[in-house]
Amino acid sequence: MAHQAGTAIVVGAGAWGLPAALGLQDRGWSVTLVERFEPGGPSASNGGSSRLWRLADTHDWRARSLRGSLDALERLGERLGEPVHRRTGMLWRDTVSLASVANALEFIGEPVEQVAPDAVGEAFPGLRPDGRPALWVEQAGVVHIDRLLGGALRAFLAAGGDYRPNTRVTAIEPGDASASVRLENGEVLTADQVLLASGPGTRELLPGLGLELPLTPYIEQVVYVGDPSADLPAPDLPGLVDCQPEHPAATGPDSGGVYAMPNGRLGYKIGLDRPLRALRDATLGDDLDRTADAERTEHIRARVERDLTAIVPRVLATQVCTWTDSGDGDFIVARTHPTVSLACGDSGEGFKYAAFMGEYLPALVAGDRTDPEFDRHWDPARFGSDTAPRATFSPIGRH
Repeated sequence: MAHQAGTAIVVGAGAWGLPAALGLQDRGWSVTLVERFEPGGPSASNGGSSRLWRLADTHDWRARSLRGSLDALERLGERLGEPVHRRTGMLWRDTVSLASVANALEFIGEPVEQVAPDAVGEAFPGLRPDGRPALWVEQAGVVHIDRLLGGALRAFLAAGGDYRPNTRVTAIEPGDASASVRLENGEVLTADQVLLASGPGTRELLPGLGLELPLTPYIEQVVYVGDPSADLPAPDLPGLVDCQPEHPAATGPDSGGVYAMPNGRLGYKIGLDRPLRALRDATLGDDLDRTADAERTEHIRARVERDLTAIVPRVLATQVCTWTDSGDGDFIVARTHPTVSLACGDSGEGFKYAAFMGEYLPALVAGDRTDPEFDRHWDPARFGSDTAPRATFSPIGRH
């Protein structure tokens, strides 16, 4: 049953919480947005200016959700008055996942272009052939996350939203008619509905909700490479998903897959599809060290030098952020109490769905009908008693 517009507290001003807060405000709700850090800050999960947006996936239903995400990006860009994504195209190279990715693209009505192993350097200039075939995904590109979050925050404030950065939440207490949010400074906020979308900080707030879920927050690192003397350090290349080989090396530049995207004046952005480490105690807590790892930086640089020959293999900058894996690599999005909704387990794909969640989560909070197939896949009840964080994660193309 849909709720009449009332008051809401959104915990977490990241890729999901901030667009959701704006979406609720646009629906006529009075919204308080509480954020432990600040969007784009060094300890937050949303630093940097771009994220890879890929339409491709190995499952039909998830490809359908990504197609909906593209439409939502268009609508959010119109709402904010500037584009929040750019289509660049993307090459997806693999052996294991190509057939399922091609089937999923056909399922949502998108063109599928097969790329022979010796032609990958034509679709992605300078990419070294290694005997594996690829797919060209025309609709893929980058999300301008700095524009998206900055524009959404400005629009939220302009619409009368109450924004509280640098404010740590210590507990959420659900009730039948309202819910309370306790802050570290002793203040207690109360609203008709609470949305918990605090990324890696979610796990420490679950006990107050009587929940235990398999969440594992990770530290991830990316590197920007290119020629510092050039106006644009790297050519305006497409995005790239280079999945891990079937028998990856344990260490070194050959270990695991890579994902990469253009980033304008900052250079070409590339990361290994393998986290640096898990956060202590499987939660954010006070684990705020975001120091780049020199060995990881060199592994990425070496991969660029060997495989991406159109780019000068010089490190211009590094960036470290977090993402949170769920127990199966799918999101956890549901109403868990009459007055509390939960959105977590981004599984490394939170920013692809920022605009989508800006529409989906307000509908969930408001009690509107949401997509039954997505609800089924994202229901936390699917884990049953299996609530321990898993020891491994799902690499791209192996989910």
